[in-house]
Amino acid sequence: MPQPSSRLPIIRLLLATLVVFALAASSCSKQLPTAVTPPPTGGPDEFATQVVVLLAPGVSPDSVAIAYGATVHEFDSESGLAALLPASGQTAIELAALLALDPRVVTSEQNGALVPAETRQKSFAFDDGLGSLQTTVEQPAADSLGLAVAHGVSTGAGVKVAVLDTGIDPTHPMIAGRIAASADFLNPANTTATDLSDGVDNDGNGAIDEAYGHGTHVAGIVMLTAPDAQLLVARVLDADGRGDVLAVAAGIRWALRNGARVINLSLGTLKGSDAIQDALEEAENANVVVVASAGNWGSDTPEEYPARSSHALAVAATDVTGQPASFTSYGGFVALAAPGIAVRSAYPGSAYRLWSGTSMSAPFVAGTAALLVSLHPGWGSEEVMDRLALTARPLRGLSVPQREKMGDGMLDTRAALLVDQVAGPALARSAAPPGTRRSR
Repeated sequence: MPQPSSRLPIIRLLLATLVVFALAASSCSKQLPTAVTPPPTGGPDEFATQVVVLLAPGVSPDSVAIAYGATVHEFDSESGLAALLPASGQTAIELAALLALDPRVVTSEQNGALVPAETRQKSFAFDDGLGSLQTTVEQPAADSLGLAVAHGVSTGAGVKVAVLDTGIDPTHPMIAGRIAASADFLNPANTTATDLSDGVDNDGNGAIDEAYGHGTHVAGIVMLTAPDAQLLVARVLDADGRGDVLAVAAGIRWALRNGARVINLSLGTLKGSDAIQDALEEAENANVVVVASAGNWGSDTPEEYPARSSHALAVAATDVTGQPASFTSYGGFVALAAPGIAVRSAYPGSAYRLWSGTSMSAPFVAGTAALLVSLHPGWGSEEVMDRLALTARPLRGLSVPQREKMGDGMLDTRAALLVDQVAGPALARSAAPPGTRRSR
């Protein structure tokens, strides 16, 4: 009779198989997902008492604050972004309105929180006991995208991909040696943007450190897709998934200064942001591809930002066969879909875990963009999206009107790269002329 220790791997395998089947079954509807009721998000937005301003070049935040009786709460000198606290008796909305009229101020707005979609809907990383580099590389999502074949054409060499998230585990085997630069926008005293946990429910939503490892997981998917790309890592979210407008806007501008060609934003807010929009416009003008997660609302409302920005490529989630995930957001703002159910990737402590959400779908697109930019250094977001749209696979189980709400289809990394091999350079350049993709 086998000893209990010898049966353990078999039991783990059976349990893991059941979990994966259960996760996959949640996406096998023959229609678009239905809306889900989000869990409580904790207390009021702690950032709402602040005003974020983008200052004109050379303007001192102190001089602006003094003029309005405000206090400088935070200042990022490299980007010219500052957070101000209003004077006693004045609201942040009132101060923001006054500052918007000041010629020294480029943008002015009430500060607000940004979080990963998984934090809102409480999607947690899962350890099935089978995690390894091999099972990560050989997982169904990688196979469905044809990553092994695509890597025969491009591995992303020479391209910097910025990941704005909770930070990373810099020693993880999938990440170590691939970091070009990192910065912590929550605690600038930290010399590296490291995934950190504190064991405290800081946002009061009933979960502790629910976003811990999120950035490591997202970065791992980028490296799985574009193994020779380099990472620019900006920590803009804490272990509970909380970040703010200033951190994200400053992180985008930092990424641009450090040579990013692709930026992944697996985070969002239900409000817009002038400061972030200004940074995203600068990114597009600099030929940088910005990819954002669409959200996990299981509906076409609400629309997350920056996913709905005209300067970002919004990514929805599917299973590996091309059927929409039950949780994915959808709508006219979505550009593309990619696997987002039980995706295996890096996790702090040299571990590997499964995670589900559009935050996992976005870095597959970001990594594929890096593969294309490595082949075509002059391409920007329009050219990259045109190629991805041209080679995307139709989604399964949906009518044509329903498909329109999921963008141009499911990402096909293999096809996107093979156009250059099969069609030849001349046809590859003309196969998807700039501006042909579906208007969003």
